[in-house]
Amino acid sequence: MAKRGGRRRGDGAFYWVCLSVFLFLSCSVCADLGPSDVLILVNAQSPTSRYIARMYRWYYPSIQDWQVLELQGLADCSGPNSTAADEIITREQYNNQIAGPVRSYLLANGIEKQIKVIITTAGLPYRIQDTKPNFADVVYPGGSNWQIVMNAECQVDAASVESELTCLWYLDYGSNPCPIENRIVNPYQGCRSRFDLFERQMPYADDLTWSFAISRKPGVDSPYMEGRAYGYGTVNRRFGPGRMYLVCRLDGPKNQGQSAVFSVRAMLERARRAGSPQFGVNPKQAVVVLDDAPKAPAGDIDYNRVFNLHDSSMNFWEYQGVPWPPDAYGNCVKNDYVEAFNSLSVGYFAQGALYFGSSSVTYDLPVILDYRERVSTFSADFANLSVYFPGRTGPQGVIGFSCFGMNGDEGRAKTYLLNSGAGGGPLFNFLNGAVFTSLESFNAVTMFSDFSTTQAKIVDFIRAGGTAAIGHSFEPQSDAAIDNQFLYSNLLADRDGDGRADLTFVEAAWAAIPYLSWSEVVIGDPLMRISYGPGQPKSWSCLFADTNMDKVVNFVDVYIVRYFYGGILNSAENEWFERYYDLADLDQNGVINFVDVYIVRYLFGTIYE
Repeated sequence: MAKRGGRRRGDGAFYWVCLSVFLFLSCSVCADLGPSDVLILVNAQSPTSRYIARMYRWYYPSIQDWQVLELQGLADCSGPNSTAADEIITREQYNNQIAGPVRSYLLANGIEKQIKVIITTAGLPYRIQDTKPNFADVVYPGGSNWQIVMNAECQVDAASVESELTCLWYLDYGSNPCPIENRIVNPYQGCRSRFDLFERQMPYADDLTWSFAISRKPGVDSPYMEGRAYGYGTVNRRFGPGRMYLVCRLDGPKNQGQSAVFSVRAMLERARRAGSPQFGVNPKQAVVVLDDAPKAPAGDIDYNRVFNLHDSSMNFWEYQGVPWPPDAYGNCVKNDYVEAFNSLSVGYFAQGALYFGSSSVTYDLPVILDYRERVSTFSADFANLSVYFPGRTGPQGVIGFSCFGMNGDEGRAKTYLLNSGAGGGPLFNFLNGAVFTSLESFNAVTMFSDFSTTQAKIVDFIRAGGTAAIGHSFEPQSDAAIDNQFLYSNLLADRDGDGRADLTFVEAAWAAIPYLSWSEVVIGDPLMRISYGPGQPKSWSCLFADTNMDKVVNFVDVYIVRYFYGGILNSAENEWFERYYDLADLDQNGVINFVDVYIVRYLFGTIYE
């Protein structure tokens, strides 16, 4: 809510305001995975990509110049003339313009083991076409042919750039590589130990033996797994987490012709606040929602396979002091939504098929499992929380949300995230740090908001106030569904009681993804690590004309807009690109000019409450 006139702030010098802002921006809490572990990939042809890399370094000032690699020869998929077709590249382009240069750069600088997290940026294409002409429709602009994947899982070699980069050294590269066809079992899935505990063992693959891990589900082709085949799994495994990278994308919603810098700013601000002890997440105002769909037309598509666990009695696996994962004599098949609820909850209360549980490792943060048939979870259901969880105060917000989306039994429209809530607004009030997954095959087939697709989009979640999400860049098949049990437990658990979650977002995300070299894409700040504190009533959003984020429009904001006057995001002249500052671009058109000056003057004196 904004008011014109009234009291004004900002009587100090501009220097001190800017200094306080940038100190505030740089105070992000670093996890065991931190800024020194990342490599940022930039599309040299994309001003958006270049700017986002610069923006990320404002949040993590210790990231060095050598941790940014510019890639040449790629189309810009977040520019003024970009379309969903620009999000797609061929396998040859991936090999020559992305994978090859990244491998060479890591080796030339001796950092192939030091780097643990690879960050891709908006503007960099992220969907890799299949090499087979008859599989061309596995990846096409804004869509994917699910029937091709269903009938030929083992032959499909399409992938997301992010998923392919996780196993950079082991796909048709080096000695004894793994073929690009099919999927590779993720050795980090189901783990709740820190990623940095695992000894780095790359890039050589002489000791690896690739075989097929047999799926226990009829009709599901076997994925590749490293080790000697044994029953439904493999033993003598050596392809452990220490041989892979965790890959995350800084990208978000934009209309065609626009840039993603503004939505990425929102993601990073929300992540910073979620990880800051002075804000953080307040368990008394937060809830995890698991909206199951027991009568989904497609059936129980949330029965996931975990090849790193032997049976249902094993909920997680821990680092054992060796770099490789345990032998997998079989694979565990679980009802993921139910198991996620059970893993997060100690005791529960039921209202019919609506279950309320309390997490033992997240300060009694409530978890809802909605097992009602043909009924969606809405904010009105949160009214019951105060009955089971005394002391809850203020507006109730969602920190984690998973559902079947349009594949469920509720008859959702594909815009459910944006307009299914109170008054036709967002489905829930999402808090800083909120994460989303859905059992929708096509929720990440484009990052364009205005490009029509058949299901909801993970970028809709960011538009609705979310902070991070995991989606599918083409048809994944149900056995590749994200395991919410591992995602939310690792994202939120504070087992050592230090007031912060034990793992970063990127660790939680990849611990929940069954396969590498497949369709998944993770968006958000990889280094976000939830802190528990007083919280904020809703997630951060840019306040109009408030360029220094102090909730007041005053002379400081006028000064900032004037200081960056003439900045152009998509300029061929580096001088004007370097002058550009997204928070001073009030109409978000990529140019800071007289219109922005007019806006900030017109709103002078506004106070946001």
